[in-house]
Amino acid sequence: MAPSISDDLRIELITEAGDFQPAFICLRNAFGHQTHDGIWTAMNPGWDTPEGVARGARELADRWTASREKGDTQFLKATLAGPGGERIIIGMAIWVHASLVPGHGEAIKPADFTHLYPDNEPEERYLRQLLDSLFQQRLKTLREKARPESPQKSAMVMDLLAVDPAFQRRGAASQLAQWGLDEAQRRGGLEAITEASKMGRLVYKQLGFREVQGIEYKVDEEFKERERPSNVFMRTGAA
Repeated sequence: MAPSISDDLRIELITEAGDFQPAFICLRNAFGHQTHDGIWTAMNPGWDTPEGVARGARELADRWTASREKGDTQFLKATLAGPGGERIIIGMAIWVHASLVPGHGEAIKPADFTHLYPDNEPEERYLRQLLDSLFQQRLKTLREKARPESPQKSAMVMDLLAVDPAFQRRGAASQLAQWGLDEAQRRGGLEAITEASKMGRLVYKQLGFREVQGIEYKVDEEFKERERPSNVFMRTGAA
């Protein structure tokens, strides 16, 4: 049962590695239990075990630590006040100031998933194909911005956003998304882009995102029958 809480919602930058375990539990409850997101669960084997939660939290913390000096990747938490005044993490988001042009934002690097499936080449290959498909439009947009004639060389990318189902419909998702849109303005009126789930896209539309196209997953024949989430690429720029 969720603790009794007030409606004192705050959106803050994560500043302590210890926040990532409760944040990962929010992700687990949203992407694992609520929506059964096949991409997220593939990226987080054992997601519903103590070992899987610890590993997922550790990987988030490692990414946060590696990104802190440069400041182009921001980790946010949504919190509410608990009955004793403590802050309860109810959701999180990752916003990335991304670019393919050196010096203009976080570089997009190919991910290595061999550590997740060290003895299972098919699963590692499937995950790689999923993410290649999911991020195809993201990379296309950043390539367009890297052209010499483009006035903006970067974009704000909503890389991840989730709110624990027990605390949804309190405005946390909207405020986590709005933080990134405000940051895009602070960084020079940048465009924001994301790959939106079926649950998130209505919220993002209300904040100014528009749907560009659905994500088509290109996977090997042996994986065709697996369930995959419905995602659409969204952006705030002009059509």
